[in-house]
Parts: sequence; structure tokens; C-alpha cells
Amino acid sequence: MVGLGNNKGFTLIELIIVIIILGILSSAASQYYLKMQEEAKIAATKGKLAAIRGGIELGHAKIMVSGVNTGPEGDNPDWPTLEEVQFNELMLETRPDSLQHLKLVRADHFSNERNKALPDCNLPDMTSGMSQNPSAVASRSLADVTTGIRRAIESTCWAYYPGNERDANGRVVDAIFYINDDRPNSSNIDAADRRPSQW
Repeated sequence: MVGLGNNKGFTLIELIIVIIILGILSSAASQYYLKMQEEAKIAATKGKLAAIRGGIELGHAKIMVSGVNTGPEGDNPDWPTLEEVQFNELMLETRPDSLQHLKLVRADHFSNERNKALPDCNLPDMTSGMSQNPSAVASRSLADVTTGIRRAIESTCWAYYPGNERDANGRVVDAIFYINDDRPNSSNIDAADRRPSQW
């Protein structure tokens, strides 16, 4: 029979070393997990951005196919107006009957209120204004969207230029829809080091 005196346990030093190693491992794992969460939010937001752009493009195509008074001088603008995007619906009274009340984006939720009908933006690091208005759309000018860095007023998540001007060759400029955030020091930068408005 073996006596109790022959059983060996861990010393206090060994236990402390194991606890330190476990702490280091859990710290590294939590950083990786947080980074994965950020990347997942960015990927989901990119998907919503693509859906909204696709809806705006489809609306544009249907407007052009109608062929009724299109262009900056007509009363049926080539691209959805800012207000139509804010309500997620072609609603100008001058639109042809076939276009009236056409939804631009199929969203999980719907609202009749301005700036509440589009899918919400949900980036890792949003300003308080963006968090309060996650589906709101800010008006942008052609000068705003043609600068290298799009100077954002981060009081809303989305930004839209409705493409209602002609370029030097007389062609109507395309509409531009993007995320209203150009802060360089933010967690809202993707793996390619691009700001949200560059996605």
C-alpha cells in the first residue's frame, strides 16, 4: 500500500505559471473574436449597401424604360430623387402610373416615415448621429462625391447624390449612394484599409 506522503501535487509557482499562460491565450483569443465580430458587421453592412444600390439601379432602369420626360429638364428624373430614396419608394406625382409606389429596396421592415424605410447600417464604430439615424439618408452634392475623401456629416448612416446634373459632355451624371463616414481613425475600416464611403 502506497502512503499519502508519496503523492506529489502542483506547487504554487507552477499553478501561477499555468494561470498566466491561460490568461495570455484567452487575451489573444478574445482579440481575434472581437476582430471577427467587426469583420462580420462590415460584411453585413456591405451587403445592405449593395442591396440599396441595386434597388436604386433597378429604379433607374425602369424610369429610363418608361421614356417619359426623363433627364434633368424633364419632370420624371432619370434617377430616384433624394426624397424617394429616403422613403424607399418612387413617389413623385410626375412619375408615370406604372412607376408610382415602386419600392426600391425590399427591407426586413417597412416604414412610411422619411429616413426610416431603408435597411439599417450597423458598423462596429458609429458616431452617435449615425446610431440615432441608422437608415437615414443625407443629401450630397456632386462636388461632395467627386472629392478624393468624401467629407461626411456623420449625422446619418447613408449618403446620396441623386444624379441630376450634366457633365461637360452633356451626359447626365450617375447617382452615387454610399456610407456617410470618412473618419480615418475608426474601426469602420475593412481588411483592404478602405473607408466605408469607398466600398
